[in-house]
Amino acid sequence: MAERPTAALGWVDEVVVRSMLVLEPAGDPGRARDMSAYMRDRFPFIGIPTPRRRGLLAESWGDLPEPSPEELAAATGQLWRLAGREYQYAACDLLGRFLGTPRRAQRFGPGFLTSAVLPLLTSKAWWDTVDSLRAVAVGPLVAAHPGLVATMRAWVEDDDPWLVRSAVIHQLGYGRATDEALLLELCARRADDREFFVAKAIGWALRTHARHRPDAVRQFCDEHPELTPLARREALKHL
Repeated sequence: MAERPTAALGWVDEVVVRSMLVLEPAGDPGRARDMSAYMRDRFPFIGIPTPRRRGLLAESWGDLPEPSPEELAAATGQLWRLAGREYQYAACDLLGRFLGTPRRAQRFGPGFLTSAVLPLLTSKAWWDTVDSLRAVAVGPLVAAHPGLVATMRAWVEDDDPWLVRSAVIHQLGYGRATDEALLLELCARRADDREFFVAKAIGWALRTHARHRPDAVRQFCDEHPELTPLARREALKHL
């Protein structure tokens, strides 16, 4: 096992410092402007393409030992607060490295979802980070801790559209292990929601499930006339 960082820097500070040292010099102001424009100028960017960012961080973090849940939560929180959208992406990369599968998620416990991931979902929120957090944290944690289904049912009724989206899409990536009844229940609860990112999420979740169960998705669409045109179109796109 790799040794822990020096006494001068704890695990959390080590992660943040290493991340800044490799990302800041790699920035490209011209690319940063283009990346920010693509995201409707909601966030400043450093200007680093995704493959480059992931490569730099993977090399920089290569000898880090496994963190405690408290360390991982603190490090992702600190990265999230930094200016530069790449730091929010780095936080997602960090979660993917140490938590991003149901097996790894077991050691973090169900409480990690609300204590550490929820603040990220509701801060600097947009589709890019919300969808990334689904893949590296929300989905794995719910798969590892089935009791968190109750949290998904609560989130789908929330006023925050990003929590609704997170609940609807949390099973993406489950494949044939998808709980169909739960998926259809969550989609039905917001079937008439015209918020773009919610309707898009419903269509995405249904379209993905249709790869394995096309008849179930067709039946759902037939039985829910209140389903928004956007969600219906997305759900039936390949059927």
